[in-house]
Amino acid sequence: MGYTPRVVIGVPVYNGENYLREALESIVNQTFTDFQVIISDNASTDATPTICREFVERDSRFTYYRQPENIGGAPNFNFVFQPGDAPYFKWAAHDDIMAPDYLRQCVELLDQNPNLSMVHSRSVTIDQQKRQIGTYDQQLRLNGRRASDRFWRILWVVHYTEVFGVMRSEMIAKTQMHPSIVGSDRHFMTEMILQGDVGYVEEYLFLRRHHPESFCNALKDNQARLQWFDPKAKANTLFASPRKMKEYVISIFRMPISWRERIACLWILVEWTGRRTLESVLGLGDNYRQQLMDANGVSDTVAQPTRAN
Repeated sequence: MGYTPRVVIGVPVYNGENYLREALESIVNQTFTDFQVIISDNASTDATPTICREFVERDSRFTYYRQPENIGGAPNFNFVFQPGDAPYFKWAAHDDIMAPDYLRQCVELLDQNPNLSMVHSRSVTIDQQKRQIGTYDQQLRLNGRRASDRFWRILWVVHYTEVFGVMRSEMIAKTQMHPSIVGSDRHFMTEMILQGDVGYVEEYLFLRRHHPESFCNALKDNQARLQWFDPKAKANTLFASPRKMKEYVISIFRMPISWRERIACLWILVEWTGRRTLESVLGLGDNYRQQLMDANGVSDTVAQPTRAN
């Protein structure tokens, strides 16, 4: 039998030569060393394969796969989920960085709290040159005592990085993973947080990079974003919202929560859908969401003065 690490880290990447080496170095430099790294190169056309093979040759914990063609962002994210018997799993983006103590502190908190589905740390925002330009302190956290509390938060939060936290593999396996739709990470996170609470390490150990080539900055319309998630998907913005609602309903009934919490989540979903539809029809933008953020003392931006010094 092969050796089973405590954590498996999945790295989906496409044309990541600008930041990939720095991201992989941050994994190698972790103080917690009992991990395996699975990289899936989504048919990159730049120097990504060379960089990946470099790490495979120098560190036996790294495994590299190269897709013969671009299978889409969502399928590539799903592909790297190969935990075996490892209790914990983490996705790592090719352009983000972990501080050396990130894994150790997240794993310790998960070990201590079996009710948690995942653990993440405070996060800072960095630019292309790794300069800190903000934090995520002004965003809604996804934790809450009840499943419905957490569901409300994942629907209304603007920016979040918890999808790159350390998660329980057995809970990931119970989800539908990342569907090939715009906002697939929000649907996946819904199924995770309905299963358990979210824990936080109160140190700035995760660095989320903002740059012109990132998904949010490079792809401005939903059709382009859908093609990123799945090149074979047929772009149809007319039925995008009903499908999203359908996916949320399926998640609410698939996850092991009480009927009381299911009903609460359904009412939250109805209100969220109604509010978002009304704002879209009337051209009001994110007015109601902004009111909610103001009421909760949070912001719709991550460009806050950093307090991570």
